[in-house]
Amino acid sequence: MRIIFLQRNETVEYAAAELKKYLLRMSRGKINAEIFCEDISGEGIPEETIVLATLPELSLDTSDLFDAFVEDIIDIDVKNLSGYIAGSNPRSILMGVYKYCTSAGCRFFRPGEDGEYIPEADLRNHSYKYRKKADHPFRGECTEGAASYEHYRDAIYFLPKIGMNMFMIEGVVPYTYMHKWYGHVGNDKLRPKGQVTDYDMLESYTNLLEADIRKTGLQFHSLGHAWMFNKLGIRHASPMEEQAGIEALTAAQKKNIALVGGKRELIEESTFYTHFCYSNPEARKLLVDTLVEHLRAKPHIDFLHVWLADYMNNNCECENCITMQPSDWYVLLLNEIDEALTAMGFETRIVLIMYVDTVRPPVKLRLNNPKRFTLLAAIGLHYDKGYINEEYTGEIPEFVRNDFHPEPNALRLKWHREWKELCGNIPSMIFEYRFYTDMYCDIAQMQISRETYRDMRALESVSFQGCMTDRTPRMYLPTSLPFIMMGETLFDKSVDYDAVADTYFEGAFGQDGAKVRTYLEEMSRLLSPSSYRIGGGNGVEEGGLGDIEADNKAWINNPDVAKKASEIPMLTDSFVKTIERNIGTETDASRRLSWVYLRHHAEIVRSFAKMLLAGAENRLHDARLYEAELEEYITEHELELHNVLDVFLFQRNLRLKLDLPRAPYFN
Repeated sequence: MRIIFLQRNETVEYAAAELKKYLLRMSRGKINAEIFCEDISGEGIPEETIVLATLPELSLDTSDLFDAFVEDIIDIDVKNLSGYIAGSNPRSILMGVYKYCTSAGCRFFRPGEDGEYIPEADLRNHSYKYRKKADHPFRGECTEGAASYEHYRDAIYFLPKIGMNMFMIEGVVPYTYMHKWYGHVGNDKLRPKGQVTDYDMLESYTNLLEADIRKTGLQFHSLGHAWMFNKLGIRHASPMEEQAGIEALTAAQKKNIALVGGKRELIEESTFYTHFCYSNPEARKLLVDTLVEHLRAKPHIDFLHVWLADYMNNNCECENCITMQPSDWYVLLLNEIDEALTAMGFETRIVLIMYVDTVRPPVKLRLNNPKRFTLLAAIGLHYDKGYINEEYTGEIPEFVRNDFHPEPNALRLKWHREWKELCGNIPSMIFEYRFYTDMYCDIAQMQISRETYRDMRALESVSFQGCMTDRTPRMYLPTSLPFIMMGETLFDKSVDYDAVADTYFEGAFGQDGAKVRTYLEEMSRLLSPSSYRIGGGNGVEEGGLGDIEADNKAWINNPDVAKKASEIPMLTDSFVKTIERNIGTETDASRRLSWVYLRHHAEIVRSFAKMLLAGAENRLHDARLYEAELEEYITEHELELHNVLDVFLFQRNLRLKLDLPRAPYFN
């Protein structure tokens, strides 16, 4: 048979290669397709030929397509290896290839080649017809956690398999995140004393990731935090390098930095935490020039995220800055960036962020060119309650500079609607943190899967056009279901939760998959995340993200938690035999690995349950001993678990529960 694509494009050629690969594997070597690039207009599609093309190339319906780059439409009609897989853009064609393969029984349940099940299938007697426009145009993730190039690479190639379409690399180089892996922060068993991660090495890995993003056709989102000080000679790298740059700042350069408490100094000696003096035209020009230079070096960036300092109560207090609120100065800066990009001929879209003080909409200024902008709302919401479209009827609290307090959900959503309206009804997406550390509050991850399903279906009701999740790419223990549920539901909000879950467990675990689901459902019931969430409803310790209403020691001295935790050992002991039997009998390597991971998970749960029981009985000394026991296990086995468990973030979350010292986040 033949696979034909009509115009040369890196992503479409990759889609053709992927289709050939999976046809060969499903047919067990009987179908070895040839790939051609040729024009078949007017000829029709020959027998045993699958054509990969955009919708216009095949004169297919585009009446519901308004932005071909951002919006994804998949259109498939293949009967007995003859037909087409089409999309609104090259990325959508690649998604269509995976959709077709899934229809034939393939299961993509974890990133990497060891995370898929490929059945034997008679494709010459298989037909599939499907057309769907994604319900949300923004579906993807941002770098987070402790991760290597390979972890992020595998995440990128996994995204189109589960209906997601964007990847963000935060920072010029994501040093904060990649260093935590290569420096093995928090795991002294793997970290040589005094180790420093080489910035140039991570820069080369960043270039590789950008090439991977281009290959898959994903929307490429860039920057965020950690870029503002580059033209002052300070790049976000090792603490020693950053400190040397800080010490080299001249008095003239410091005039660009925010005046806080009577000083123009870096907050906590970090470029991550420090604002500029945005009323100073020279300071704003430095920022504009930095972004123009970044785009000249990387013109392939699709969305440029212009985020400011990652901290609270640190805005400039000079006599000029206090004449407007932070959001107004932000809009002024954004307009100047837009003007510079327009003058340079850049069509790159700009993403502005609602975060800390810029959660409040501007009072005086407006965006001059709304078509260039997309709004990102990093406002945090309560995951127990979900996204609720409720009217805010209270008074609007007066703005007090550098006296930030998180406001109620309803007010933050009101401000979100006002931001959009004041800026020409620009599109927006929520920036989520549930896959940062919240999944560790539900160690079985079944409740968080249901919450994710519920909330992704509700996004439209609260005026969002998608979600970017701030997540570690190492979050698949015991399963990948929460993240897959996010991708599937963002693409098609009509999907059935149970159908997605059942398909996942059968694909990942085989004939006993339903038993695994029952086991984990019961574990989530006993270890309900609402009992263990910390730092508010988001499971996030940074107060600037939203709710901080919950008692972060809700599980301490709690009889209900104690009763549930005491039942965990019996649950795990009763299921370990099933796990070990499948490890011994499963013939598919990827499924067997799923069972191996589940065996490690059972050991982790035992120590976790002992820690919770001791804390719930107010035996804090014992709880800290069991926490140390748990840390010993995960650090000892990190090299076996590194693809599915982020030891740095898990350890950080555990220690936060017990007020134990934690490795610095920006180390």
